[in-house]
Amino acid sequence: MRDIVGVEAELYEYLFSEFKRIAGNRGFQPVITPTVEYYRLFEAKSGEEIKNSMYVFEDKAGRLLALRPEVTASVVRVYLRLLRALPKPIRLYYIAQCFRYEEPQHARYREFWQGGLEILGDPDVNADLSVALTASEFLDTIGVKHVYIVGNVSIYRNIMRSFNIEEEVQDRILHLIDKEKIDSAIEEVKLRGGSEAAEIIYKVLSARTLDDVESYLQDLRTTLGDLYEKTLQEHARTRDFITALQELGYQVVFNPKLVRGLAYYTGLIFEYKAVDKGLEVSIGGGGRYDGLSVVYNGPFEYFTGLALGLDRIALTLSDNFQSQRKRTVCVIVLREVPASAGYRVLRSIPPVFRGFVYRTRSLSKGLEHANKTGCDYVVIIGSAEYEQGKVTVKDMKTGEQVTLSVNSLSEYLHSVT
Repeated sequence: MRDIVGVEAELYEYLFSEFKRIAGNRGFQPVITPTVEYYRLFEAKSGEEIKNSMYVFEDKAGRLLALRPEVTASVVRVYLRLLRALPKPIRLYYIAQCFRYEEPQHARYREFWQGGLEILGDPDVNADLSVALTASEFLDTIGVKHVYIVGNVSIYRNIMRSFNIEEEVQDRILHLIDKEKIDSAIEEVKLRGGSEAAEIIYKVLSARTLDDVESYLQDLRTTLGDLYEKTLQEHARTRDFITALQELGYQVVFNPKLVRGLAYYTGLIFEYKAVDKGLEVSIGGGGRYDGLSVVYNGPFEYFTGLALGLDRIALTLSDNFQSQRKRTVCVIVLREVPASAGYRVLRSIPPVFRGFVYRTRSLSKGLEHANKTGCDYVVIIGSAEYEQGKVTVKDMKTGEQVTLSVNSLSEYLHSVT
């Protein structure tokens, strides 16, 4: 867990504000959930890895609680408690801190920030595209080139269901695939569903293209039975999703081994990878979690969503963020001048700048402070300037300075932007 200060803190604030702005512009409404929830909320369907990494504790009343390891389960809880009467689809976004007790390493922290998008109550692939493309718009805006990795877990779940493999065991098998323990996953399938089930799962995992999977599914009509048409529909959703992304100019890679680490995923899933940023890990991802409401004793509902790892995204931008910062103006007010004069001037500074008032007896001390804090310009108000209704503006990089009227300051600063 980290203290985030200085330029890094400014970068995080920039990411938060841009994510909120773009999500709001695309019709998403904010939702704020508690940092602490009942442990059982996440235990029910988060998956083995997250259950093992949660911060869990008892409060003074003996209730078993957890720091949230992710936000989707909380969003479903909020939907069941407060939002079911709203017209659907419901579009929500959040910025939230999450917590997992993991081994700290590059791009992985125990306290981390997520920016998430969720759509509740829409079964169409349009909902999947809406969250995905809104996140892409955010990444494009902040300058993070990215590629999509796409898969679909419903094929594996339907195959395992057809061989009567229980859902809890399915979750464990998918967890093994997510950890790239393919041999162990196949052995578990064989143990629970038999050799035929293991062979089918292995062949799907070994596919290279969507066409390979579709061709293979044609031979499984008898095996899948009632699940056959649903499986084909899910495969068609994957194709529609990928085609739309490609038509909009995004690079997409189909990977049948992609299953993601959360046990509640039911269908289409995807991840974002940064391009040429030196990060081998994903910077976000999401997918379908239809029916998660049933786990919490609610009626069945359609859900899709995603979360972006804002800490990892910050790592991709940290080297060049300095150049994107607003330029800073320090208004130096000498002690013989009322402090209010500085704040009156500060109000006239254009919003493309940021600024503050520094009051001192010594102009040299004020200039030294402005230099040490990286100010681009200083606006000096001494007794002579104050009496004449003027200010002296100094460019801290070139050393050039000019004296002008207070009313002309805004125009002058606009001219140097």
